[in-house]
Amino acid sequence: MTAEEHRKFLEQDFDDVRLDELKDISKIRIDRNRTVEEKKKQYLGQVGNPYLVKVGSTMVKIRFANNGVSFEDAFESLLLMA
Repeated sequence: MTAEEHRKFLEQDFDDVRLDELKDISKIRIDRNRTVEEKKKQYLGQVGNPYLVKVGSTMVKIRFANNGVSFEDAFESLLLMA
């Protein structure tokens, strides 16, 4: 993902998409036997925008605080739980 793509995804909001355009993260399947790097690619390939998704019929905007866990660490934790 390029910096420009990342910025575009980060700036996207609920008003910019319709519910049926978002990927339902409850339906995403990740191969647990892959490396963390491969799992990241697999997730991003399936979800598109990692910051704006849906769970069932609920839109979800994912954000991280500047002083909390890094995006990288939070993302890896998410993949390790899957």
